[in-house]
Amino acid sequence: MKKVSIVNMGCKVNQYESDTIAGLLSASGFSVDFGLVPADIYCVNTCAVTNEGERKSRNVITKLLKLNPEAEIYVSGCASENNKEHFTKISNVKYVIGTQNKNRIAAAVCKDNGVKLVNSSEHISNRTRGVLKCQDGCNNFCTYCLIPYVRGREVSRPLSELERELQTMVNSGVHEVVLAGINLSAYGNDFKDGTSLVSVAKLINSINQKIAKLSEKSSKNAQNLLRYRFSSLEVGIITEDFLNYLKTDEAFCPHFHLSMQSGSNKTLKAMNRHYKKEEFLAKVELIRKYFPFAAITTDVIVGFPTETEEDFNETFDTCKKANFFEMHVFPYSSREGTVAAKLKNVATNVKDRVWKLKNMSTENHDKFIKQNITENPVQKVIVETTNGDYYTAHTANYIKCYIPKLKSQNLSNNSIVDVKLEKLYLDGALVSLSAID
Repeated sequence: MKKVSIVNMGCKVNQYESDTIAGLLSASGFSVDFGLVPADIYCVNTCAVTNEGERKSRNVITKLLKLNPEAEIYVSGCASENNKEHFTKISNVKYVIGTQNKNRIAAAVCKDNGVKLVNSSEHISNRTRGVLKCQDGCNNFCTYCLIPYVRGREVSRPLSELERELQTMVNSGVHEVVLAGINLSAYGNDFKDGTSLVSVAKLINSINQKIAKLSEKSSKNAQNLLRYRFSSLEVGIITEDFLNYLKTDEAFCPHFHLSMQSGSNKTLKAMNRHYKKEEFLAKVELIRKYFPFAAITTDVIVGFPTETEEDFNETFDTCKKANFFEMHVFPYSSREGTVAAKLKNVATNVKDRVWKLKNMSTENHDKFIKQNITENPVQKVIVETTNGDYYTAHTANYIKCYIPKLKSQNLSNNSIVDVKLEKLYLDGALVSLSAID
């Protein structure tokens, strides 16, 4: 049987959809791998959140054809939804769809190769951490963003579907799941029956209770339980009630990725972001009230068309006050078809502004890890990969850990261990094993 490699570009929702395609093709008999590796067939799931993302989505096909000039290429995703013709004209591309029903990619691969498609709920992934797509689409229409045009309106998945997929993950040995969506905070809004993101958290809690009962262990024993984290949240969902529930849930990983985009009120208004910097900072403080060691991360767009030097300085000051663990800093990318693409661009020194925020992010990153080393050193991690002389893993609050390989122990992916953070190392912390469960 031919070998298929799944190449994913972009967000956690794309990762989920790529894993679904991988599961279908594996069940149908194909050998499935991930990334830029030799293969007979490539399924490329594209991204269009920025011009750079779309360009990379096209260029990766050129790289794949260098690996195998005879390979069959199948394309899906936001970039192919936005500019289908950019992909249909590329040599060896056999099939192109957009963002809807990406499972048709698996059906097309099977049809073209004379293979019967076998339906499967398995999600084959090259990551230890599972991804669960809770909703799709976005109704926000931020002026810089193309995604509502290529993904459509907000649609939530029924809890019954999520429960089946979560149970499949548990059965396959997954210990951590990322709850993902194009606008995850909007989960349940379209149901109009009170269903919300907390409903998904409670669903995971009920699954964990069943696991604990079956294993005749206390629910406080996380060894066989499923922990979860959110991919990205809008600031409006951060309330006392929301945080109070999460505080009581031992399965929750205290990592909040809040999409800020700008710390200037004038720029936020021009972006059609529905909050002011004061509200955002207040919500950051509220999180720290409930979770003193929470990792709070964000996205910042630099060089939005209306952003003056004064506006940027305001953003810089807001970021300093928020004291984010990490900031994903992006230069503004004009997307044809959006409101912002029509604005007069007054932004200058964009590269310098990006550099300033990235420097702050690096300093904050190290400062947060040092704080945990001093005040919160012993944490439980799930082993993810082997990297030279180290195993790698992440704490619940998303500190990357490097576990030295020892002759006396042999860890594998998904091993759960207690570690003690010792010192800064590379992009995370060097740790010692505290105990092996």
